[in-house]
Amino acid sequence: MKSKQTAFVLATLVAGFSASVPAADTGFYGYLSAGQSQSDRKDEADRALTGAGATAFTSSMDDADTAWKIQAGYRFNKNLAIEGGYAKLGELAYRAVITAPAAETGVVTLDIDGWNLDVVGRLPFNDSLTGFAKVGAFVYSLDYQCTGTVYCGTASRSASGTSLHYGLGVDYAFAGNWFARAEYEVFTKVGDSMSADGATGTSQEDVRLGSVGIGYQF
Repeated sequence: MKSKQTAFVLATLVAGFSASVPAADTGFYGYLSAGQSQSDRKDEADRALTGAGATAFTSSMDDADTAWKIQAGYRFNKNLAIEGGYAKLGELAYRAVITAPAAETGVVTLDIDGWNLDVVGRLPFNDSLTGFAKVGAFVYSLDYQCTGTVYCGTASRSASGTSLHYGLGVDYAFAGNWFARAEYEVFTKVGDSMSADGATGTSQEDVRLGSVGIGYQF
């Protein structure tokens, strides 16, 4: 079943910053995280296949994959930071077995990566645990590959653009300057919509990412 996009309301976490900020609350940091991405594009692919003339087929979508990212940021104080970096959102695969009017098995793979830049609002709960919300931009690249001859249209395609990126998470400080991070993010409307017959376009849908990682405050 296709997951429906959860509407996030990002509350303002920055209010009344102090003029005097402890050194531990400022400075550069970096982290590496990994998790699972998910983007269900099956409905759009099915519609395009029908538009291309397929009248009888079965299809499936491998809509999740391992993803990872590497990020760097700067904390202005305990409530506000800016961060960005590279995200590899993994590979998705759509498979269709067409039986009419022409028999063919087609496989479409989508590979997605890009660069993000975000403003991060932070809310410390105690000396170790901090919640955060982020919002920014994701500059993406999507590679589309289709195997088959009858229904593929242009077999090799690509899309690029800038989309809205937002997320929520927590940091847990431990062992000096080290911290662990868990977060959930949404990269909105990645890709471009397919034409009615599937001959052009790469499909467009949100990519959701849940991840955990480890970082260091310099």
